[in-house]
Amino acid sequence: MKPMGLYLHIPFCRRKCLYCDFCSYPGRTGDHHRYLAALKQELRQRWNPRWQVATIYIGGGTPTILPPSALLDLLATIRTVAPVQPQAEVTVEANPETVDGPGLAQLRAGGVNRLSLGAQSGHDRFLEIIGRRHTVADVERTVALARQAGFTNINLDLIYGLPGETPADWQQTLRWAVSLRPDHLSCYGLQVEAGTPLDTMVREGRVRLPSEDEVSAMFLAATRFLPAAGYEQYEIANFARRPRAGETGRCDYRCRHNLIYWRYQDYLGLGLAAASTVAGHRWVNLSDLDAYLAAVDAGTAPTALAETLTPKQEMAEMLMLGFRLTAGPDPEAFAERWGVSLATVLGDRVGPLLSGGFLQQEAGTYRLTPRGMLVSNQVLTQLLSPLL
Repeated sequence: MKPMGLYLHIPFCRRKCLYCDFCSYPGRTGDHHRYLAALKQELRQRWNPRWQVATIYIGGGTPTILPPSALLDLLATIRTVAPVQPQAEVTVEANPETVDGPGLAQLRAGGVNRLSLGAQSGHDRFLEIIGRRHTVADVERTVALARQAGFTNINLDLIYGLPGETPADWQQTLRWAVSLRPDHLSCYGLQVEAGTPLDTMVREGRVRLPSEDEVSAMFLAATRFLPAAGYEQYEIANFARRPRAGETGRCDYRCRHNLIYWRYQDYLGLGLAAASTVAGHRWVNLSDLDAYLAAVDAGTAPTALAETLTPKQEMAEMLMLGFRLTAGPDPEAFAERWGVSLATVLGDRVGPLLSGGFLQQEAGTYRLTPRGMLVSNQVLTQLLSPLL
């Protein structure tokens, strides 16, 4: 059976954060039950019996705005419809203000084995500026409750480059995050998306963003501090902790679900605006809640757009995603899939990037250096131009 990553989108939240451009609907509590029923129906419509679930990721929005019983009922339906690998990674995203001890214990007992918390900052003033509803103390409390509930795999999402933030502020956030002893850290630079309240605040001069040099310094600070603190950078923005002295049992805390994306393996996305890539076919679901519900109710696929990628497009996608990994694209997997070596496809375009310090050659492949990661879009455009 073919292993698949399975993503399920819960589009509900209490209130949109000021920077949020995700497909989410504040409120709409009256639609929760109908949406979950539609999500289960879409699973039944799209699932292929030749597939097997390797990872489950429930994201949002804020999935934990739903009661634990609703999320566990969703997982139970997945297990009824699809074979799930015994050691499958099962992640649920959560915001600190939406979970408590009993709820976390219920999720853990029901098979959720990875918790991803939207911490974002170790400073209350920055949390307030971007419209988060929790405090630093809430994050600390939630991590402690999750440990008590039996979670041994906890991720903290962090954002750098926040309005008014300095590199020194970011260093303090990193030290604070590490003090909570999470198993994984995701560190993303703030993206100010057009049409968001934060975009308006920036354009009107009500908040000041850090300079490009300051943001670069923050990224580099994470790449130096976190490995020294015991966290391996395995992807541009993601760090997994290494085993501690005397520790036995699980030792790989990399996000297995996201590795499916970065290795250009197949995955199925269900729910509002969810994307899927299966055997060279890609589709994205409708992003309008009412249209999605109506389509599923009518027994039709809630697809907004679909395309079949050419081999050249697939090759480019596999390389673009593979270069996000600090190890670089897997040369053996690439050659096996395309019948041509990585070096042949990249050709002499790697030379200037190697001499410029943007790429490094290692173990039969190429990987971005920290300098290359800072300008990865430009590097990949230059490197992959014949495929784009």
